[in-house]
Amino acid sequence: MAFLDDHSRFVVGYGLHATASGSLVREMVEEAIRNYSAPEETLTDNGAQYITWRGKSGFTKLLERRGIQHIVARPRHPQTLGKTERFWGSLWRECLEGAAFRGLQDARTRVGLYIDFCNFLRPHQGIKDLVPADRYFEAAPQVRATLQARVEQNALDLARHGVPRKSVYLAGRVGDQSFALHGEGERVILTRDGGKSEEVDLQAPGRRAEPGQEAVLPEPMAVDEPERPPGTSPLDEGLKRLEEGGVIVGDDETSENRGEA
Repeated sequence: MAFLDDHSRFVVGYGLHATASGSLVREMVEEAIRNYSAPEETLTDNGAQYITWRGKSGFTKLLERRGIQHIVARPRHPQTLGKTERFWGSLWRECLEGAAFRGLQDARTRVGLYIDFCNFLRPHQGIKDLVPADRYFEAAPQVRATLQARVEQNALDLARHGVPRKSVYLAGRVGDQSFALHGEGERVILTRDGGKSEEVDLQAPGRRAEPGQEAVLPEPMAVDEPERPPGTSPLDEGLKRLEEGGVIVGDDETSENRGEA
């Protein structure tokens, strides 16, 4: 799931989870609001995470508490959400289609790196070849500069492939048999006399490391919330400590950040 700013196409929040839970969507939206403030309106499709046919969904109630108007797209009309659909298409073509992930966390990290690339490095024709951050932070260039300093310049390559290993090529003879050994992405190709080849899959690539260190990818700027059981929140532990200490916590909407995205 992803939410982007309509004016700039800047992705303000995303989540990659094994389930399509409404509570996970709400946590992701809350995180986006904490990072970038609340928008005036939010446009969504008709997914069960966003609307219900009886009463009000948890998502709608969340937006009401935040003073955000909820607009719902017409059913079976993806053009209404064309900017988000364009993002999904670009993500597939430019990153996911040829990628192989080691697991859910590897996918989260590399999708986050792709979003860094889209937000800060990828020109967009729909906004006159600016990058989304140019528009989103036009009134706060110092904020943009601070965030962009944390974005890897090769974010797209890291998103597609992980961090590449050094190239491998070896040729020689064992007894009376000639052979050649070379690397192709995550595979090693062994070629024997007569042109017969064998493939060996290797572990997915990671960041080059010094001897004795584990190879890892850089942390993306775009970080989604870790997956939690439905109905739980990262604030639960802190609220429990406050309650145990005798502090009563109320919901005062006047204290919420109502900035515009």
